[in-house]
Parts: sequence; structure tokens; C-alpha cells
Amino acid sequence: MNTKHTPGPWAISRDAVPAGWVQNTICAEGSGERVATAFLAEENAHLIAAAPDLLAALENLTATTRTFCNVPKDDQERTPLDDQTIEAAFTAIARAKGG
Repeated sequence: MNTKHTPGPWAISRDAVPAGWVQNTICAEGSGERVATAFLAEENAHLIAAAPDLLAALENLTATTRTFCNVPKDDQERTPLDDQTIEAAFTAIARAKGG
């Protein structure tokens, strides 16, 4: 994939901040580069950290869907979306939700 953003996967770490404050830093796992900081809601950090996985899964899903949909209607060789493509989309969604 040709991208201009920091390559994933991204991970979350909780920063040491003054008592009463919550700060989650999202960093590239490979380089440790800081991608973003999410304050207060940890759910926001999960969603941000899952962005590269979501993008990749949805790009793959849409490419597969486009290929599947372009098969002529009279072709009996149609196959459904493969399990790996669908599972990648579900995994990315679960990660975005903090699972």
C-alpha cells in the first residue's frame, strides 16, 4: 500500500501526567514515532490506534467486493468474499472499539 501516513500498526501507551489527568499516546509500533495524543476517553485512543488496520481492511474489502461485483451475472464461478478478508474487517473494527 502506498501511503503518506505513518505506517501501522499503532499502539497505545498511557503517559505519566499529573493526578486527575488521562493522556494516551498513540505511537507507531515499529519506529516508536508519536502519531497522536488522546486526552480523557481511552476509547478515542483505541479508535485512533486502529486507523491503519481499519484502512487496510476496508481497502482490501472494497477491492475484493469490486472484483466480485464485476463478474458477469451468467458466470457460475462466483465465490463469496473470503473468510480472511471479512475477518480482517471484523478484527479492525474490534480493535477500534478497544477489543
